[in-house]
Formats: sequence, C-alpha cells, structure tokens
Amino acid sequence: MVGSRSVTGDGVTRKVRRIAAELPELGEIRHVEANPPSPKAWWVTIAAGLVFTVLPALGNGDVVDSLVQGVAMVLLAWLILGYLGAEKVVVLDRGLLIGSFALFLRPRVVPFDRFDAGSITAVRPGWKLAGMLGGHTPLTTGRTTVWAWNGVAFVAALGATARRRDADASGIFRAEDPERRDRLVWWFGTWRQPDRLVGALESALVDLGHPVAGLSQRVLPMVRISGVPADAATQVPRLVAALERAA
Repeated sequence: MVGSRSVTGDGVTRKVRRIAAELPELGEIRHVEANPPSPKAWWVTIAAGLVFTVLPALGNGDVVDSLVQGVAMVLLAWLILGYLGAEKVVVLDRGLLIGSFALFLRPRVVPFDRFDAGSITAVRPGWKLAGMLGGHTPLTTGRTTVWAWNGVAFVAALGATARRRDADASGIFRAEDPERRDRLVWWFGTWRQPDRLVGALESALVDLGHPVAGLSQRVLPMVRISGVPADAATQVPRLVAALERAA
C-alpha cells in the first residue's frame, strides 16, 4: 500500500517511494514494473561461475580455493545482475518514472501530458526498435539486458531526470510550448509478458480522460518485429503514426 491505494506489479522500493514523493505533481503510485534478472539469466551465471572458477580449482585439488572463488563469483554476479536489472517503469496518476533506479542513477520523468497515448505498442524483441525506427527519430531507453526481449514502447517528449531541480529547470510540469514538439520513442524491456504494464497504462490514462478504453485488446498480444525499417509501417504502425503527428 502507498497512501490509500493498493499498488499493482512489483514491490515499491524505498528509492521509488522517495523519488515519487519529490514529484507530487505526478500523483500517487499505481503500478511498478521492474526488470529483474530472469531465472535463465541466474542459471547461466551460476553455470559460468562453476565452469570458470570452481571446476579449475577442483582440478588442482584445492577445495578451499574453489569455495572462495565460487563465493566471490556469486557476490560479483549478484551485484552486476542487480545493477543491470534495476530498470523500472513506475506508473503514477499523471505520468511515469522510467529508467534505472540503481545506486547513483535516477530515472526520467514522463508526464502524461507529454505522452502520445495512442502510440503504446508491445513488441518482441524490443531492442530491434532502435534499428527499425532509426530513420524516424532517436530512440531513448535505459540499459538493455540480454534477458529483456519483450518490450512496451511509446512516443513521448524527452523527460527531465527525476530530480526536483531538473524538472523545474526543464519546465516539464509547465504548459508545453506548441512550437516545440520533439518526440522520442521510449521502450521498456522485460522477460515477463507485457500485459500488466499495458493494463496499468490504460487504467491511468482512462482515469485522466484519454479515450483509450480497450487499449489492451488492441495492443496485445505483442507483435514480433523484424527490425527492418521497411516493415515499421506495418509492424509498429502506432509508433510510426505518433512520430508523424509530432513531426
């Protein structure tokens, strides 16, 4: 529970709660979508650790050395995977926090009034969007991870870093300048199915009065994309149309 509302999705960490509290214009937290390492990523890491540390040490007959190296590898993998898997999308009443919540890093702010609600698209593999839409616009995202094949993408303005001073300096919460409509494609990757994130976006946007009721049925199931620019108009038409509207 955050405030009086039950939050869906993943757990609300202390950092998520603190950043959201610094930006009260966005309202309360509704949903948290995290990108933790998948079970397969953990098993591959453990197997690699055994192959490259424990087994060679055992071959030399040094059991103590093998145990020490094994523990060190597990701790290092835990730190690296945890850092890479700190990407989140936090859906609030009036916007998003999207990006890394890792130590020393901050996500970006994307208010829904700088957001093209009709552009939401679910694709696999999400990382191919960069090549597919490169001719239309730069694509902004957090760090990509090898386990994040499923993606939820949308078109929105480039938001400020989620700090009070950055949001104020960029005017992110002020009335938008109609002469400046720079839009980028954002995407969030995860190994999970995108259904709950799409549903949370639809719910928040409908509550704000956007005519997107039934969005989940139009967006899901996710589309498999080729990554070829020539296929963009047919495979991700919602993104292409949103970019053309912003041109």
